[in-house]
Amino acid sequence: MRVNVLGPLVIFATLSFAVIADFAAAASDLELPQEELAKETVLPIFDRVEMVRARKVKTAGKWEFAANFSWMMSEPIFDTNRLGLSVYKHTDEQTAWGAQLYSYNAGLSDYAKQLHSTFGLDYNRAPKPQFGIFADYNKKLFYGKMSISKNTTMNTHLQGLFSAGMTKYENKMYPGITAGVGYKFYFSPTISLRTDLRLFIHQAPIPFKKGAIVSTDPVPDKGSFKERIHYTNLLDIGLNWLF
Repeated sequence: MRVNVLGPLVIFATLSFAVIADFAAAASDLELPQEELAKETVLPIFDRVEMVRARKVKTAGKWEFAANFSWMMSEPIFDTNRLGLSVYKHTDEQTAWGAQLYSYNAGLSDYAKQLHSTFGLDYNRAPKPQFGIFADYNKKLFYGKMSISKNTTMNTHLQGLFSAGMTKYENKMYPGITAGVGYKFYFSPTISLRTDLRLFIHQAPIPFKKGAIVSTDPVPDKGSFKERIHYTNLLDIGLNWLF
């Protein structure tokens, strides 16, 4: 026995189309009073604003002590790794002013040692850096939190850096500036790991001098080397204590 379903389907489709057409016609004639229409947009209001703005690490008015180690990554001749001590005053939650003191290792790089063993070039005759003192300005750009595990977060600070100061070589003092970015990872509200990447622009002696570097040449005076602007990349890693 066959059941003809085509007829009922046609009837159902026709009725559905009629209902939709009537609904659309009614909607097109719908009018609302002007005073009931929205005239502006508003932001959501939080019942507890302090929970949105709360930060675990607060720095305004506090002092900070730092100890760090840094690499001069693009220095070809000297192994100028540095040990540094710094102290900062946080004037508010966005700004910190500090003083940095660095002591240089100032040995020779592996490349310079190879030149000495192969060609007899003794770059110990050139003036080497001894220490540096700089004023440092930190502008905190972003305060955030990083998830370490399902139940653990670490507070962070992203900051812009600028410093200016002097570097003492064996012959005299030379000016320099640095600029870069830094990132802090807080283990607690007072202890943090800090990493800085800076461009170091400074006046310094040129370690290459004809008739002075070969071991058989007369030993030159440290002040006889010419000077120029040097560009060096600095990577700093250290621990900071906020108090």
